[in-house]
Amino acid sequence: MARIIVTPDEQSDVVLFDEHVYPVHLDNELSSLQVAERLAWAVHDAEATERREHLRRGYPEHPAHA
Repeated sequence: MARIIVTPDEQSDVVLFDEHVYPVHLDNELSSLQVAERLAWAVHDAEATERREHLRRGYPEHPAHA
């Protein structure tokens, strides 16, 4: 079985998404879109978490995020 894990960065112990994915989850359009949607939310949350952490540490915001 495959496993998808999303964290804000390599050093983080925060896990924003941790899901076991079986082939059946990708066998039809609805369930595969649901997996992709949950993954997209986690990626967006990870990006926001990383951005907040950079600002908290006093680093300038990356131009791509401005």
